[in-house]
Amino acid sequence: MRHQSLHIQPAVHQHPATRLRTALCLAAACAALAACKPQSAPQQPAAATQQANESFATLVQACTQFVAARTPHVGKADVAGNIVWTKTGYSPAQVQPEVMATESAVTPFVGKIVIKDNEARATAATEAEAQAITLTPAHLLSNRTHTFVYSFDGQQWRWQNGQRLTKIPGQNDRMDELALTEVSAPGPQGFAGCLPANITPPAATK
Repeated sequence: MRHQSLHIQPAVHQHPATRLRTALCLAAACAALAACKPQSAPQQPAAATQQANESFATLVQACTQFVAARTPHVGKADVAGNIVWTKTGYSPAQVQPEVMATESAVTPFVGKIVIKDNEARATAATEAEAQAITLTPAHLLSNRTHTFVYSFDGQQWRWQNGQRLTKIPGQNDRMDELALTEVSAPGPQGFAGCLPANITPPAATK
């Protein structure tokens, strides 16, 4: 009987540094795969979601009506050391709302209203001349984006903070934090109609 010899390939031994690199590559690949998995968005009960959405829609409607009703206003201003009369007006605004669920039991929802508009301004020597001005795109002063943030505690929406991004041709963009006194100011310069009904405007300082 003929005997066949069995040849066994010797095991390939990796250098320790090579094994370390291989392990690190595998770990990185696993981490990348985990990062690619879709993250589930926070969920809240359907009834709570409906209540938050409906009450926020009421706030958005009031805000939209408020900014749509703004009219040009005339006032005095200091321009380069000279007191002049100005007429300021705003373009129709784009109002963009958003409601997001959170994982918090205290504030299960947060909301955001973004208002984009253009501000136009013209100057005159007298109040009567300023009143007679018809504002046109040639009087464009700035493009503005106001962002207002709110939180919902399960019963009502509450004001949190606000900011304004101003873009003026030929100048650097400017970001300003807005105090509640500025937002709650009556008339076309404020956004009182975009505040929840439970907000009490701060008393004006003398």
